[in-house]
This record gives sequence, structure tokens and C-alpha cells, in this order.
Amino acid sequence: MRFEGHRAAAESYLRSIAGNYYVYLLCRPDGLPFYVGKGINKRALEHEAEARRHHPIGESNPFKCNVIRKIIRDGGEVLYQIDAVFDAAGQQDCLEREAALIQQHRRLHEGGCLTNLAGGVGNMAGAAPFSLERHASTLSGEPLDNPERAVLNRFLQGIGPVGSVPVKPIDQIARILPTTPHPQARSPTPRCAYALIASATASGLELQPGVRVPRVFSYQGIVAIIENGVARDLVKAQMATLIPGADPTQEAFELKAGHIDLLARLVGREELRRRGLL
Repeated sequence: MRFEGHRAAAESYLRSIAGNYYVYLLCRPDGLPFYVGKGINKRALEHEAEARRHHPIGESNPFKCNVIRKIIRDGGEVLYQIDAVFDAAGQQDCLEREAALIQQHRRLHEGGCLTNLAGGVGNMAGAAPFSLERHASTLSGEPLDNPERAVLNRFLQGIGPVGSVPVKPIDQIARILPTTPHPQARSPTPRCAYALIASATASGLELQPGVRVPRVFSYQGIVAIIENGVARDLVKAQMATLIPGADPTQEAFELKAGHIDLLARLVGREELRRRGLL
């Protein structure tokens, strides 16, 4: 490791290697990394600035930004590590070192500690966490002819695996219905939990009693919505309290302490913490 320290010291160190490429790790105050990246000049510092701006529409990786906001809320500081430095001729080596570190620490959906969405150059795992067999699947993979759906599917599958992704681009739903509880009994499911987590994450929310998770949210400039059936199911299963809106796109789901405990049981309290939601 070439450097370890907090923001002010990191800024000084990065000035000393200006013009060179480097691989860096963003770490929690206890030293556990949550993001690996590569960059030049002050790139490593831009993530914290992005999280402090708190503009979810412009956040390419809300998992990472939520962790940074959680560290700040708790009165801590992001710990910066510079793993390796390369000159202009070593750009490929820089990319390969980034990929090696991502593979070493692994991403959240792989049981690791990183919020990275992509696996880095040369990592055949690809974007989290698709298999080659499902690559072209519209329901859960990355359809080549539907880039907005592909982006949302990648985002949701980074929270947890599902056969059918419960959030869709809002302009790809033929009819958006007001949420009413399903007439038949419904049990809480991870799929419904992932939908709530996706919206809360993209909206930069902290899961605390009284938080209102919007049914409609933006991710990488794509306006998304929790689909009709999933919204009905989660209300019927008492996973949240429906807050009606003037139209379905203005609905929200209020979470009380019991709802948050239920989410924690379904996906794991530590998983929520690692994503900066608790």
C-alpha cells in the first residue's frame, strides 16, 4: 500500500502523484473497504463530494454514496487507501490491478464487502450479478434491445437475485394502477423487500421509523416505478403502510420500526448496514 489516511492527507498525497494513474480503495472508519476504483489526479475524492451533494438522479452508484453518507451521519470519516501508482504507460496494469482487488474483496452480492457494480476489466463476472445464460432475459437479465430495463435490472440484481425484477422503467408500463391490497393473502417476500430497498437506496434514504419510500424513483437518469403487483403484495403482506397520492406515481410506502425489522429479517440486518441504509 502506497498511502492510507483521511481526506486532507489524501488530497496532499494525490497532489504529489499528479498526472499518474492509481488504484484506490474507499474504506469504512474501521479499515474495511467498500469501493475499489482507478483514477488520475483527484478522482478518489470525487465520490465523497458526490455523496455530500446528495442528488440521487445524478448518482451512478447509490450503494456507494449511501455508505459514504452513513459514515458521515455517524460522525466518522472515509479512510482512503492508495494501493498502487502507475505512469501513463501502465494504464493496462492499473486496470488489471483494480480488477484483481475487486475479485479479492468481492462485491456485496458475492458475499464480499464492496459496493462496486462492475467487476473490473478482465473479470468475467461482469456487472452484478448476471450469468451468461440469463444475459438476454428481459425479466431479470440485460436485454440488449432495452438499455433502460438492463440498467434497472442490473441495479436490482445487485441487491438480491430474483427471477423477475419488481421495478420497471415508468414509461414501459402500459397502465400504472393505484395501489390496493391484494384480495388474497400474501406473505412477506425478499422480492418485495428488494423493491423497497431499491427505491430507498436510489432516493438516498436512511431506514428509520417514519421514513417514506417513494413508489417512483430515479436511477442513472431513468425514472422507475415499483410495479403494480409488487406494490399490492407488499401492502397486503404488511411490509409497509401505503401513503396514497393524487395519482399512483405520487404514492409512498411508510416504514415503521416493525417494517424495518421485517426487512432486516428478510435480507439481513448486516446487509442493510453494508449498504448504508441502517
